[in-house]
Amino acid sequence: MSFAAVTDEPPAEIAAAGHDRCIIPIRPEHVDAWLNPEPGNLSALYAILDDRARPYYLHRLAA
Repeated sequence: MSFAAVTDEPPAEIAAAGHDRCIIPIRPEHVDAWLNPEPGNLSALYAILDDRARPYYLHRLAA
């Protein structure tokens, strides 16, 4: 059993918290295609990464 975390440049709110990378959240409807890709169709995988969910993250400084 293993896993991988695909990361990218962070959105502004993540960078403001001091992080230089952020995990790319894959949309639930793309999970099967991501885990069972068509051989040789790299563009389909890039399309999944481009269609990522874009949540907004809040942070606050610890006292």
